[in-house]
Amino acid sequence: MKFVVDAMLGNLARWLRMLGYDTLYSRKAEDWRILRVAEKSSRIIVTRDVGLFRKARKKGLEAVLISTDDVSKMLAQLSLEVGVELKFNPSNTRCPKCNTLLERMNKAEALSLLPKDLGVKYEDFWRCPKCRKIYWQGNHWKTISETLDEALRLKAGLTSNGKQ
Repeated sequence: MKFVVDAMLGNLARWLRMLGYDTLYSRKAEDWRILRVAEKSSRIIVTRDVGLFRKARKKGLEAVLISTDDVSKMLAQLSLEVGVELKFNPSNTRCPKCNTLLERMNKAEALSLLPKDLGVKYEDFWRCPKCRKIYWQGNHWKTISETLDEALRLKAGLTSNGKQ
């Protein structure tokens, strides 16, 4: 499952990438370009733009219209509508900045490039082979886990209410 996300949903694009989904995003992408990219590379369009959503559907393209600013609600909606998995897979995650698949790196190598005190707190490290940014499950991980848990709760609530 691959996505192209419109300019209004950059935060959601980063979340989809972190969850392992190939997600194209540009703040400057115009509707015609999003439609072309979705058509040529079989991507699902995710948008807040009703006009873009209607154009996509008219062309027979798969599209999801997002109507909230809450990322947990967005993720729950995508899970219900297109089957996005709401769990982090450390073996299949992408760079939130550039969309490249991240590679695990050993702790010693990571600590040769990062402050040594991170080695006391963290075991798992990833590097983007394209932009070279290094990631680990730092203090922000609690917020990430809570957001995914909330998305799962919202999805369960919508499913049990028959709104799938």
